[in-house]
Amino acid sequence: MATQLRDPAPYYETHVFCCQNQREPGHPRSCCADRGGVELREYMKARAKELGLKKVRVNASGCLERCELGAALVVYPEGIWYTYKTKEDVDEILDSHLLKGQIVERLVLDNEQKVPKQTAKKQLAVTVAKVADETGDIKRFELVSVDRKPLPAFTAGAHIDVIMENGQRRSYSLANDPTERNRYVLGVLREPASRGGSTWMHESVKTGMPLTITVPLNNFNLAEDAKEHILIAGGIGITPILAMGYRLKATGAKATLHYCTRSPEKTSFMAEVKAAFSGNVVFHHDGGDPSKGMKLVDELKNRPEGAHLYICGPAGLLEAARKASAHWPDETVHFEHFAATPSHKPTTPNEPFEVYLSRRKLTLTVPADKTILEVVRAAGVEADSSCEAGICSTCETRLISGRADHRDEVLSEHDRIENKKILICTSRAMPGEKLVLDL
Repeated sequence: MATQLRDPAPYYETHVFCCQNQREPGHPRSCCADRGGVELREYMKARAKELGLKKVRVNASGCLERCELGAALVVYPEGIWYTYKTKEDVDEILDSHLLKGQIVERLVLDNEQKVPKQTAKKQLAVTVAKVADETGDIKRFELVSVDRKPLPAFTAGAHIDVIMENGQRRSYSLANDPTERNRYVLGVLREPASRGGSTWMHESVKTGMPLTITVPLNNFNLAEDAKEHILIAGGIGITPILAMGYRLKATGAKATLHYCTRSPEKTSFMAEVKAAFSGNVVFHHDGGDPSKGMKLVDELKNRPEGAHLYICGPAGLLEAARKASAHWPDETVHFEHFAATPSHKPTTPNEPFEVYLSRRKLTLTVPADKTILEVVRAAGVEADSSCEAGICSTCETRLISGRADHRDEVLSEHDRIENKKILICTSRAMPGEKLVLDL
């Protein structure tokens, strides 16, 4: 006797299919695996287990044919497609969709969608709680959230971007203790050759004024596992170094700061520096003559075992420190730049070249007098940036194929040799090369 068909209770209530497709290196379409899909699926599986989602199955999938929009996944039985890039995206999908039944609209892939959606960058509304003179040409700014709620956490060495009235962005390091959530402290030097940011901050930003900023980003991290930390700050370069001082003091790490300024009167945050470094600070006042300041060659000729070096300040100091520490392992020397140093200015003339935007199947020509960033934006493609001088990494883009002429000051020598990312505000293609970008 035949058994009647029935509708049994499902073994799993929800299936999540995460694309894991891996194409050959340099393929112009790229793939979800190269866009982080494998690692993110493993994270999603682990988090789903931690959250007790026993009726949810996180599956590995072959190509889902949405390569330009990946990493991609689809949730059944609803049939909702998502693109995701970070662990935070995964957490939001798990919490909102799988736990609460609410679609995460910002990550949804529409059925007819062919190119990535323009996405609004996360910004914060803050109020200027205090403006004070640190020295004759340096002001301190304290920012708080408009509702006085805790601000997003940051790590030592991080910076934020301040959005000016004309829409331009300028990066400023956070100088306060990273454990503080009630404020962000900035120190801003009034630059004689300002591109607008420091002049606007000094002349227009007042106590009580609302500002829009970005969430903190860190390209100047502490190596927490280092046995010793040697830090060199020049002038306003003390701001991220000071935040590092608070963190190093909290962890009990061995650290020495060399703080280079013209004079005691030109030394900002002096009281905070002394407190954060607990006496492990040497002040170098040169009166404006670098030859009378810190003897970098003598100080850096011997590297203590397990030591890491951190340097932040004007271009001249960075250039001299780079040369004096040339014998240190590359991964132990960390720089934060406020301006391009002379040795990184291009020595070869610009030539036109082509870039292929993988996510849009679009080929563009970059003329000799334009940057990749300018050409991409002119084509209507969203591309984030801040300094536009190759020193902040905001415009860093994954490089799928093609040899780049790296003209930035952020990437390490290992990064340049690996050739898997590029700063599109300054870098170009090597002669005869076509660059395939993950845009």
